Amino acid sequence: MRQLILTFLLAAFISLKAQTSSNPTTTELVMSMSQRSLVMPGYLTELKALVAQQAYIFWKEGNVEPYVSHLNVYQALYEANKYLGYDSIRGLAYNQVGFHSNTVTSVVFGADPDSYYSSSTDGKIYKWSMSDPQKIPKTVYASDKIIQSIEMSNDGKILMAIFYQKGLALIPTEKNQQEDLGVLEDPQPVQTATFIPGERRYLSVTKAGDLILKGFNAQAENVGKTALKVNQLKVDEQDGTIYAGTDQGVLEAWEKPYEVKESPIEDIMENWRKQSYFGYELGSFAIKCLDISPDGNTLAIGRDRGDVILWDIPNKQLIRIISGHQSTVTDIQYNAKGDLLLTTSRDGTARIWDLTDSRKLPIILDDHDDWVFTGSFDPSGTKIITGGADEYIRTWPIDPAYFAFRICAMIDRNLTKEEWNEFVGSEIAYEITCGE
Repeated sequence: MRQLILTFLLAAFISLKAQTSSNPTTTELVMSMSQRSLVMPGYLTELKALVAQQAYIFWKEGNVEPYVSHLNVYQALYEANKYLGYDSIRGLAYNQVGFHSNTVTSVVFGADPDSYYSSSTDGKIYKWSMSDPQKIPKTVYASDKIIQSIEMSNDGKILMAIFYQKGLALIPTEKNQQEDLGVLEDPQPVQTATFIPGERRYLSVTKAGDLILKGFNAQAENVGKTALKVNQLKVDEQDGTIYAGTDQGVLEAWEKPYEVKESPIEDIMENWRKQSYFGYELGSFAIKCLDISPDGNTLAIGRDRGDVILWDIPNKQLIRIISGHQSTVTDIQYNAKGDLLLTTSRDGTARIWDLTDSRKLPIILDDHDDWVFTGSFDPSGTKIITGGADEYIRTWPIDPAYFAFRICAMIDRNLTKEEWNEFVGSEIAYEITCGE
């Protein structure tokens, strides 16, 4: 009996050892093939794509370590797709939608899930089609002012263009509203502004630091005051709390009922949770952008340091810090489920972070040629749009399965036996990569 138990345990150990040792082999193969596809020159378009596609197949079907290889697979598939159907006349890869004549500062979606809007320092706002990305965009607004950013009202009917030192404008998105209302301009210079969720009012921070509520037919109301420079405002849809990200690295907040409170930086800790105002020093790095999770429990804070702070709203405390960017985080957004976080940066990349598993590396989107200033999930949550200082707007599918499908739809051959032996290995049985 004892001998039988020992024999069983030995067999189990050998089996476990074999399974364990096979995992790195598949992982290493996937990563090696992905890297070889990435470094392959663009003129070997089909071979580049087929190697990336076969690596994806091994990744999906094999027992592969998930925390590293998904990034390699995504980048290889993307790079291969970039050269499939490349527009050599206009010099556009498949995901380059088009461009402004200057820096792209914001992209936002409205009521129509097939359309989105972009703004630029060239003073123009364009409306683009998701289903027909090469369609010439419609000019929604044009001026000689530098557009710092744009925001969309909750109902998707009003665009707010925030100008650099020139106030702001409210622009109806529907043609009949444009004809009836026209463009409403507020000439008072502001640091930044945002819409109040569910209301036809907006909140702005004046150059003097006054937080002012205004509306189409409502009297202006002073609801707070700050001594700090505010880069972005965010209003909590659930309780109306106003959050301000400041250049001094302080997160400020005004809770309802709003009261006018001074907030000099030296009094931040003393004022903590007094009445309707609180402020919290998060270090000396400027807070550039904010977003609130769909469940209202977490505030994502993008900093000049290149990291993101996740802030527990109910408990008013730090959850964790996400690091990865090499320069300022310029924009930040949760997806509709709240499990993904999109960040853009002056390091020239956008990144998609999986918030359900901190060990998982982000997907890095690095094809912009300059600072990336803006990014947004589309309403379906399957794509993102980015724009930046290279003047281009780009679209990025989130699921690598889209890239894999596109490769096999555009290529009518498979790896040859010789190519298989070189890039996969003769010890692995040959298989068809893209069907018969």
